[in-house]
Amino acid sequence: MRRWLSAVVCVSVIASVAVMTAGAAGTTTYHGRFTGPVVYQGCKREAPDLIAGGTWSVALHEQGDATVSVNIFANGEHHVSLGGTFSQLPAKKGEFFVVGIQVEAGPLTVSLKGAAFTYRIAPYEVFGISCQSATYSGVLTK
Repeated sequence: MRRWLSAVVCVSVIASVAVMTAGAAGTTTYHGRFTGPVVYQGCKREAPDLIAGGTWSVALHEQGDATVSVNIFANGEHHVSLGGTFSQLPAKKGEFFVVGIQVEAGPLTVSLKGAAFTYRIAPYEVFGISCQSATYSGVLTK
């Protein structure tokens, strides 16, 4: 009885900390939220102080593409939404995924390493602000 109870507790703990969910055959989905300041690097003029919030979701498909959904708020106001299917890029050691997307502000990569999600535009140029990069950070929630 005690061994059975230990097995049930172990399975419950493993299930509760799993970082990915299986969707359609061959699809793995990650979800999270944006947190903290937007970090600008190498700007030609001062960039605004923005605190990011919002949600993100990435579904990886076995054929090599990824469905990405992003909804970002900056200082509590809607900032940007993005959705679509895009190409996966080669992931580095420790990364779950890297996805490349072209957006109005420049080339965007979204990536997940451990529980840290990164939304990075490099180079970044929009609304008269030109920087080497703009990075929005997030965390994995499920």
